[in-house]
Amino acid sequence: MWRSIFVVFAKEVVDNIRDRRSFLSALVYPLLGPLLLGGMISAVTGVVSDNPERIVTLPVAGAERAPHLMNYLADRGIRVKPAPADVTLAVQEGAVDSVLVIAPDHRERFLAQRPAEVRLIVDSSRLPGLLSVSRMLKILGDYNRRIGRQRLEGKGVDPRLAEPLKIKSVNVANRANLTDFFLFMVPPFIIFAIFLGGVYLAIDTTSGERERGTLEPLLLNPVARWGLMLGKFLAALLFTFVAVVVQLAAFKLTFLWVAGAESNFFRALDLRATAAILAVALPLMVLAVSMQVVIAAITRSFKEAQTYLGLLPLVPAIPGMVLVFAPVKSQLWMMAIPAFSQTLLFGQALRDETVSWANVATSGGVTGALALLLLYLAARLYEREELVFGRR
Repeated sequence: MWRSIFVVFAKEVVDNIRDRRSFLSALVYPLLGPLLLGGMISAVTGVVSDNPERIVTLPVAGAERAPHLMNYLADRGIRVKPAPADVTLAVQEGAVDSVLVIAPDHRERFLAQRPAEVRLIVDSSRLPGLLSVSRMLKILGDYNRRIGRQRLEGKGVDPRLAEPLKIKSVNVANRANLTDFFLFMVPPFIIFAIFLGGVYLAIDTTSGERERGTLEPLLLNPVARWGLMLGKFLAALLFTFVAVVVQLAAFKLTFLWVAGAESNFFRALDLRATAAILAVALPLMVLAVSMQVVIAAITRSFKEAQTYLGLLPLVPAIPGMVLVFAPVKSQLWMMAIPAFSQTLLFGQALRDETVSWANVATSGGVTGALALLLLYLAARLYEREELVFGRR
């Protein structure tokens, strides 16, 4: 029996290596997550960690009304240029990051030593706008305090009396630390790889063969139908396992590329950590492939199975996406939720945190039990002629 199962397994593996869709799902699709995340990290860290003293261009409306301020901006590396006609529209459309508007009565109020208004127009929904306003507010704040001190000194008042606190902000962020923030985004991509790695093989070996008319002759072979199902299941499981391994390797190379060897991810994802992640993921792989086999068996066509299984990864990946923005401390009861428990354990392994064996056992046990139940259901479905041949 086991030899027959191996024959079915080998046949499906060889056939689907030649199939472009199965190859894409196992090798190419898992690379999209690392490439996407690497691009995001490179773009964000490139903007955030730029030299704060670099020369930037600032559109200014009414620059001639504040010559002293313009000279101060030039000394701080700000190149002033004329503002567009509609400053609000220009900022909203992203033509410029920000615009400094000098009030018409600025010169008169400044010379009279009264508060003179300047407005910084910025779109806070855009990252460049947030960074621009942060830097410009600091520069304008320094200028404001400088003029205030000069005026107090002119009146014989110690300017330190107006500054009860001396506040210094020290930014220690670097590309490696910024990259570590994105570790929280890795587990959802692993979940996607688990539920997409062998999906086309699972569909093709049931719905696809049924449509091509090759499933019925296969069932006439002297192999128990549950053995036939198990051989197909193991082939899809192998493709899923390969997809996850490929993705983890791609993540390691991606973080090396964007953050160098200083990245905690590059240091943490050694062979031991990779083995731990794969061990935690294995029960979920079995569950995912079992679900794929069941859905492929009960659907009438390849297209119908593809539709259902294409939406399937979204459900288990949603909790991981939520955890990116709202991390939670793992508790034992959470380990009873398949996919969610693995997402938590993936995050702990990536951050090199201590993982409770009770959590691992509970997660693997519950997920594995559910997977075995679905495998039993798949075996029963393969015994039913009306479902195997797409009739209801």
